[in-house]
Amino acid sequence: MADRVLLDNIDRVFAILDVDGDGEVGKGDFTSMGAGVAREFGFDEDAPQARSLIAKYEGIWDCVSGADLDVDGVVGAAEFREAHTSGRVDTEVVVERWLTATHGNFEVADQDGDGYIDLDAFAAIYRGAGIPDRKVAETAFGAMDVDDDGRLDWNELSAHARGLFTATDESAKGVRMVSGH
Repeated sequence: MADRVLLDNIDRVFAILDVDGDGEVGKGDFTSMGAGVAREFGFDEDAPQARSLIAKYEGIWDCVSGADLDVDGVVGAAEFREAHTSGRVDTEVVVERWLTATHGNFEVADQDGDGYIDLDAFAAIYRGAGIPDRKVAETAFGAMDVDDDGRLDWNELSAHARGLFTATDESAKGVRMVSGH
């Protein structure tokens, strides 16, 4: 069922965003993700690169916070899912903010500035964002590396990041970004 793929990805995204595993996402989870990715690449939280990345992640929260129906400052899994499926949260705006943060990740990870990141850099992004299982990163990387050259460029990465929120078919780009299979 096409809807099942989208719902599964929504649930997976929520699980990743819930950095502290408390069943809710709040601004602090987004701050932690940005800071975590920056740390993976040697930047402390006060470095300009880290502050920029954290701001990009917090920009995602600015959209996701619209799912907070009970206005308690956090979004639970049910609120998150309902907001995406009902259209109460504008998925396209969330996707654009997600792409902004993803591009920030790409820039931090592309330490030699050649326009590519390898699997190790990609796995470091995942670790910093709270996905420590390298297999998840390897699966995602393999699905994204369409020319099989062992590296990702921005076009490969962004097409899949967009699909993470919009894919409705198991073979679509983005489906395997966070599934690990």
